[in-house]
Amino acid sequence: MSDLIAVTGNLTSPPIRQSVSGGVTMVTFGLASTERRFDNGTWTDVHTNFYNVSVFRKLGEHAYASLEKGQRVIVAGKLKVRHWEASGRTGTSVDLEASSIGPDLMFGVATFVKDGRAAEVEGRSADGAGGTDGWAPGEASATPAEEASESGPAGGNAAAGADAPQLVAAGGWGAPAAADADTPF
Repeated sequence: MSDLIAVTGNLTSPPIRQSVSGGVTMVTFGLASTERRFDNGTWTDVHTNFYNVSVFRKLGEHAYASLEKGQRVIVAGKLKVRHWEASGRTGTSVDLEASSIGPDLMFGVATFVKDGRAAEVEGRSADGAGGTDGWAPGEASATPAEEASESGPAGGNAAAGADAPQLVAAGGWGAPAAADADTPF
């Protein structure tokens, strides 16, 4: 049985890309989601759930190009809880097959970059020229995230290459600035 859920948390491991049957791309990473409570004037961590996240096909490629260990994300998908037994040990695995992934904007600013195929479908070239949907580079004045990204990508997987689509955030995804230490999330 599987349930559809959305989880907000931090990557506990870097994304790992694999090719599975039929050449399908699969990307896996760990995700930790910690409940926080405001108790006696301070925020405290109450409980952490750990998930094994699997992402397939194009979403997997985008996740591999965009995510890094420690980043704060929102993952929606199918939850599967499995009991296992191996070498005399037993345990429970909580797996999440992602259907959507995005940055948690509570902790930073992100800029979306369409991949070449989506841009071409809309009548634009792969480099983002043309179109007026507001997402193409250079169509709007630079935001703080874009200004920060001009000096180099702040997020993304270095192994993915410079032409890979990625989400870019000022100061990097996920890690709150010191001034945000009191944030409840």
